[in-house]
Amino acid sequence: MTTTDRLMGSGTLLPFVGGSYAAPRGSATFELVNPADGVAFAEVAASDAQQVDEAVAAAREAQGAWAKISPERRGSMLWRWGELVRDDAERLGRADTQTMGRPLRDTVREAPGIADRIRYWAGMADKIPGRQIPIAPGHLSYTVLEPIGVVGVIVPWNGPMGTFIGRVSVALACGNGVVVKPSEISPLSALRIAELTIEAGMPPGLVNVITGDGRTGALLAEHPGVDGLSFTGSVATGRRVAALAAPTFKNVVLELGGKAPNIVFADADLDAAVRGAVWGVFANSGQACCATTRLLVERPVLEAVTERLTALAGSLRVGDPLDPEVHLGPVASARQFDRVREYLDIAAGEHARVVTGSASTGSKDGFYVSPTLLVDVEPEMRVAREEIFGPVLAVLPFDGEAEALRIGNSVDFGLSANIWTRDVGRMLRMAEQLEAGTIWGNTARLLHPALPFGGFKDSGIGNASGEGAIHANTRLKRVSILYGADAHGPEWDR
Repeated sequence: MTTTDRLMGSGTLLPFVGGSYAAPRGSATFELVNPADGVAFAEVAASDAQQVDEAVAAAREAQGAWAKISPERRGSMLWRWGELVRDDAERLGRADTQTMGRPLRDTVREAPGIADRIRYWAGMADKIPGRQIPIAPGHLSYTVLEPIGVVGVIVPWNGPMGTFIGRVSVALACGNGVVVKPSEISPLSALRIAELTIEAGMPPGLVNVITGDGRTGALLAEHPGVDGLSFTGSVATGRRVAALAAPTFKNVVLELGGKAPNIVFADADLDAAVRGAVWGVFANSGQACCATTRLLVERPVLEAVTERLTALAGSLRVGDPLDPEVHLGPVASARQFDRVREYLDIAAGEHARVVTGSASTGSKDGFYVSPTLLVDVEPEMRVAREEIFGPVLAVLPFDGEAEALRIGNSVDFGLSANIWTRDVGRMLRMAEQLEAGTIWGNTARLLHPALPFGGFKDSGIGNASGEGAIHANTRLKRVSILYGADAHGPEWDR
């Protein structure tokens, strides 16, 4: 019985451990709520400490066999997994829409691209080399990248499919076993994607999914049998996760919050910049760590940009995420809705002005927020410094490069930044001085598994994509062998 079949019938959704669904020894459960109507539609068993132990043990056993398979064979199974994910796009998309409210047209369209991430790492499975270091005559010195063993992955609610596959596929390509803890808000696609690893021919237990809230995540983060940990979520939770992982010296990657500046200079293509700004902040109802929530506009074009933004944001359709004409569904939960509403109250108290949008629900039920544009915002205001994680855009004017850099770098975050200008020299100067791990110039949210994506400052440590992801999922071994007949190793002077 698949995850979707279970939802259509009765009973409790179970964690996926050792290649099959398994009930925890305890009786704790939690409800899944559809944010489009606020109604609970399923019950999920919460994994207890014993089940976390079982999941880690299953991953450890399967990893031993997986690491012995040739990289080419691992790659072919990963490729097959990617094909199955692509074929299951409709079902996976509906699972994410039902749990976290992103419009179905976006989640279904996202699934094939996510499958391509698996295919990328499938192709990289036999391209994870060490290197020779010719430093001492008569010695052969080289390095090897080995799998670290068992990787724990804690997935956020705002990107269930993408984060699961992005983190798990590179871990598998590097030869590791995996235990995933999805958000208690949106675990459905994780369970289904784990099922598909078995259909792809991977060893049972190689990919396990434990379910529960932060307490389950803490059990995974501190587990002595977990060798590496990838966490995506808030700064506060990231600090707790890092502290739990520290006693066992886990290899930790943290992708945390953001407050990305989107800097528009007067010479920019304003139509492209406004389209990029609207997409960059309102896609997924603003629930993205790289959402460009601060729009810095050079003063000579402030009025023109604000007028275009108001018109375009006002044309976005908010409503039932199953409606193919809708751009924004609800935010993911009542808690998130309350958070966004609280920040809009804070903005009013700070004398920021709402040009368009509101925090009222778009219907009698559900957690809907209209795309909201704030002006008269000062850099010191909380809405300009703190992560809201909702469809709220703050517009801040600036005069010249120096002020744009001062405002752009003034927050505690440093995940990403956007620059819009036709001046190549200015683009390069700004890219060099902005304190962010990813810089987008005249574009927005270009993501690919070959490209690094990691943050500076409070936005995290390590890298979950590109070459950095390989290093996060491997350990480096150096070997030095004396072979020259006339060479000598270190010894006492004769």
